Amino acid sequence: MIKESKVLNIIAIKTDNGYYITEETDNSYDKYIFPKYIFDRELPSKTFAKKWGLIQNEPKKIEKEVSHPDINHRYELKDFSMMSKKIPKIFKREDVVTYDSEEYSWDWKDEYSHLRSLYELKSDKQPNTFEEIDFNFKVIIEIDDIKEYAGFSYPVQKTQWKHDGLTNITEKDIDHQLIDKIVFPEIILSSRPSCLTSKQSYDIVRQYIKQNLNYEVAFINSDYDFCFSVHKRILLNEPYISKKEILTRRGKSYRPPRYNIKNITKKSVEVFEMTYSPENYKRYTPLPGFEGKNQDDLKEKIDKYCEDLLKKINEPLKECSHCNGLGVILDNK
Repeated sequence: MIKESKVLNIIAIKTDNGYYITEETDNSYDKYIFPKYIFDRELPSKTFAKKWGLIQNEPKKIEKEVSHPDINHRYELKDFSMMSKKIPKIFKREDVVTYDSEEYSWDWKDEYSHLRSLYELKSDKQPNTFEEIDFNFKVIIEIDDIKEYAGFSYPVQKTQWKHDGLTNITEKDIDHQLIDKIVFPEIILSSRPSCLTSKQSYDIVRQYIKQNLNYEVAFINSDYDFCFSVHKRILLNEPYISKKEILTRRGKSYRPPRYNIKNITKKSVEVFEMTYSPENYKRYTPLPGFEGKNQDDLKEKIDKYCEDLLKKINEPLKECSHCNGLGVILDNK
């Protein structure tokens, strides 16, 4: 077998389940690279980290499956009933066509061009072979196990403009401590402290409220890329009639028309507001970025915060009949 000149550099994490491996390369593309490599006649198993595979033992031999070009290129007659001395069953490709290196194409010779429509090009495939390659195998860390963490996806506005639609914040957007990114390989980072920025957290909470708000109980008063607020609708203990006064040119008042008379049954009060760091827009409170001990813990904290917040915002309230609006009570219908 012919060995390749390239040396394959493999880095590995040794665990009780085997070796997690990846190619040590400057290639930053997020793709699985191992289908082309065979370790002791076995393909690595895929893992939750796209660049990493799993093998059971330290490899003694690594091979690469190599394909080969087709051979025996020929032109075969489409309809054998037309076969004759001038129309043979098979032409060798080189007998009837020439290769145009400028156009990268095969062109029929003039003396055979009138037969072109009668023939079709055929060839025989060669089986793939396995070529052994040189490699370096380096274990960079030993741990008991690598936990597979579930991913997550939170919809957020793609841009500041609503008509641009939504995108998703996923596990790929998680950041980690600088020291962890230096010390640990990518596949282990999910088990290390994980966080989102204040802006990412703001976008998640903003969209969650917009999609789950009970608009009979509350409404969004400010909804911008830099600030957000929600007001609660509170049922009045004593509704009243509001009449919009209309003055004549001389400043005299007259009874307003019917459409200017309103029956006021609710009042509103701000119950939630936020901005994000470093925007810190005016009076609004910056929302801290979500943090977790690991990726799962981060997701749990995001979910719990959003669910608890909506539960409070969506609680129906009405004025207390005893203090007539100095306090409120839950409106449990």
